[in-house]
Amino acid sequence: MNEARRPAWTKTAAVTVLLGWLLLLLGYERLSESPSLFSGWSYDLLQLVLPARADTNTVIVYMDEESTRGANSKGREWDRAIHARFLNRLTKDQPRVVVFDVVFGETNEPASDAALAEAIQRNGHVVLAGGRDKIQGVIGSAIFPPQEQFETSASGWGTAKMRVGMDSVARCDDPGTDQQAGLAWTAAKVSGALPAAAEAQRFGSRWLNYYGSSRPFEERSMNYINATNAAPGFFRDKAVFIGGKPETLTLAEMTDVFRTPFFERSPGVDLVAIAYSNLIQNDWLRRAGLPGELAILLGSGMAAGYGWRRLRFKWAFYLSLLAAALVVGASIALVLAYHYWFSWLIIVVAQLPCALVLRVLAERLSEDKQPARSEMEAVTTASPVPAAASAAMTGQVAIPDHTLLRCIGEGAYGQVWLARNAIGLHHAVKVLYRNRFSTETPYVRALRGIQKFMPISRSHAGFVHILHVGHNEQAGYFFYIMEAGDDQMAGQEFEPAAYSAKTLSSELRLREMIPPRECLELLLALTEAVDELHRHQLIHRDIKPSNIIFVHGRPKLADIDLVTDLSVEGEVSRIGTEGYMAPEGPGTAAADVFSLGRILYVALSGKPPDQSPELPTRISMHPECGLFLELNQIACKACETDLSRRYASGAAMRADLVAVSQRLGAAKET
Repeated sequence: MNEARRPAWTKTAAVTVLLGWLLLLLGYERLSESPSLFSGWSYDLLQLVLPARADTNTVIVYMDEESTRGANSKGREWDRAIHARFLNRLTKDQPRVVVFDVVFGETNEPASDAALAEAIQRNGHVVLAGGRDKIQGVIGSAIFPPQEQFETSASGWGTAKMRVGMDSVARCDDPGTDQQAGLAWTAAKVSGALPAAAEAQRFGSRWLNYYGSSRPFEERSMNYINATNAAPGFFRDKAVFIGGKPETLTLAEMTDVFRTPFFERSPGVDLVAIAYSNLIQNDWLRRAGLPGELAILLGSGMAAGYGWRRLRFKWAFYLSLLAAALVVGASIALVLAYHYWFSWLIIVVAQLPCALVLRVLAERLSEDKQPARSEMEAVTTASPVPAAASAAMTGQVAIPDHTLLRCIGEGAYGQVWLARNAIGLHHAVKVLYRNRFSTETPYVRALRGIQKFMPISRSHAGFVHILHVGHNEQAGYFFYIMEAGDDQMAGQEFEPAAYSAKTLSSELRLREMIPPRECLELLLALTEAVDELHRHQLIHRDIKPSNIIFVHGRPKLADIDLVTDLSVEGEVSRIGTEGYMAPEGPGTAAADVFSLGRILYVALSGKPPDQSPELPTRISMHPECGLFLELNQIACKACETDLSRRYASGAAMRADLVAVSQRLGAAKET
């Protein structure tokens, strides 16, 4: 192929690769558990070839319509004495584990509750489900344990929850939280059959292996004819899962059913049993992972883009069919042999057809390519990016009247150094290098941000003080000198060799959660600082825990080279940090308020920002539960996606925090 045609085929391959990547990345919106259409179907179709479970060591007992009529139960509220009698029947057979996918919450009948608690304790291998409920007047929900007498009698309890995709199909088991494991996980541990490999991968993504069916286990109905009168020894050494079917739920109540890859709906107890079996058999499915799938789609896109270039369309079509068959065969072999899957359907129904379509246009693209190359060369010549060598790597960083002691932080565009000045005082120095930016514009924008912030940096105690700004045009960097933050342990009386900056991020790593009263004081200081910044018509754009440092114990806004002019409509560029960045993007006062709300949520709950507004387990038992919930409501309002319901400014958010503080002060005086 001549040089004029080669670029057209390069474009063909690039478009094919990018199409595959785009379709793949749509499936990684929520940690890859909400796959896109093609990724989801890639998983679903592989379920058809997975072998059925050979053993019969798992039994599901349904609280279905038949057993409801037999028990004369009204709606969903069963007399717990029925559960006690059935559990005593199971105890005679000595099952491996008994799992109730039933929430035993508030007191039912004292005598029945006592009988069930005694039966649970007598069995010794019972696992119960925790409940999830909304707290009145609060945005969000919390996980509640079973009633105390049942919790203390059982061998464990877990959260009955499945991770459901955007298409409502249950594909992933939920491992629970740091505070409380999931129901399937707890059951596997109580049964004593959890492999060490599974224990080490608790928080990894585990994709359900349905064993070729949405209902792969033996089923019984919880009535005296079917389950209770089973032959002696029937339940011996088996895992028995007890749960409801949708028919037993009352009208307009949320049903405990999930869509499956088989276009059916299954009760939640079925999925818990499948997750349990996957755990003890160590045969759940594993996804290849984002880097691996990107590499696969890169290879397939390049092969299709370049592979068809010398073939006539007919032969390229036949070769595409052969390639599709090979991809399907390889996917089936991979999932059967190693339980790994990837988004193979993207290759079959997107990349290969795309390469064929572009194959038809390849000659025209080749003809039009030469002028396009000339245009690109003109643009490249007109806007060069300075190619200064990295001053940090060549030892050329020179800060007037300062000695750089050690690098204490490094990001994509620069470094932060601990330095000592001529009279022995310690400062922090941030250096930003021009050649680390893709173009000149963001480098200039960062320098402009410092120019805007420095004049006001000493006007408020909540701002980190900027002492000096300088630049070295020849070496290709600029720097700014600022006050040094406290050391994590020693405050301002630190040794440079052991210095570790105290930030909100380091505090959360050390303490996990900040007490509500400390959170209140923290946010009062931060909202005051942000409001002052907004009064000067500036916004921060990247408020997050690692950008809040402590100086003499006071929290301050740091990393201020992203500071820019406040805008009514916001800005197009998505500068910020996922989890703390407002959904509409940065650039407005309301966007900074959103970041403050996420800061409050993370500090208060100890959870990642993307779990907002979910509350910690056992929040009702927190010694300062009332204050916790008040602050959580403020955090939720600050994080509203609807701008009309969110605080419009830091001052508005601070007003509510001040009101809470005043009520606490008044209560303390009385």
